[in-house]
Amino acid sequence: MRLPPILRLVVRNFASNLDPLTVTIRFGQPAVTIIVLGTMFSTIVSTDVTGGTSYTAFLVPGMVAFQMITGGVVSGNLFWLDRRWSMVEQVFSGPFLRAEYLGGLVLTSLLFSLVGVGIMMLVGLPFIGIPSLSPAGAGAVLLTVALGSVFFAGFLIALGSRLRSANAYFSIQSFLQLFVIFLSTVYYPVTSKTPRALAVIFYANPLTYAANTIRAAFGGTLGSADLLGLGILAVLATVTFSLAVWAFHTMNLGPIQ
Repeated sequence: MRLPPILRLVVRNFASNLDPLTVTIRFGQPAVTIIVLGTMFSTIVSTDVTGGTSYTAFLVPGMVAFQMITGGVVSGNLFWLDRRWSMVEQVFSGPFLRAEYLGGLVLTSLLFSLVGVGIMMLVGLPFIGIPSLSPAGAGAVLLTVALGSVFFAGFLIALGSRLRSANAYFSIQSFLQLFVIFLSTVYYPVTSKTPRALAVIFYANPLTYAANTIRAAFGGTLGSADLLGLGILAVLATVTFSLAVWAFHTMNLGPIQ
């Protein structure tokens, strides 16, 4: 039985562009972060700051949320490299539609993110045990990561379709990745002592809503604020995916630097 075009493109994405070393680094770096920061900071960060849990229990949900960026970056980079080596033109000249190619990129992002979620959960087991996730909580975690990965994939694909310089694309992507991660609640909470300007930036960051929702799901405390966060992520994912669709329809093919 022949696979549908989108799934064939997903297989192609994984087979031709994701070498074992790259995959190991992308999953290994956050795993090492859990082990090292979780071990070291749990001894010096008060549980009063992290809502009554250990720092590791605070960090693991944040690193689960981080996987939505990993998936988005993977798809964005795949698309850029396809443009750089004129693979986009080859794909479009074959039996594939632009919509199918874009769908393959987004699905690749989703699958990569979900694999990362599973790995982060396994790495966190020795530290926090098995989270008592209810069906609603598990659904909230998966939905949050899925929406976040679509948001970041759509944004980077739209960005990559406009830029024609590798230096510009990868510089912007690296800056935004660091900006989004460190100005969110992945590594630390917002408290009453957080400078107001920083707090405003934190709460303007989609990753903050994702990390907070996943923590609430792990702790069994999902509420209206978390539903609001999911709604915001859904709106942002819709916007960036729409931008990616528009960018695909207006993209100029041809060599780039």
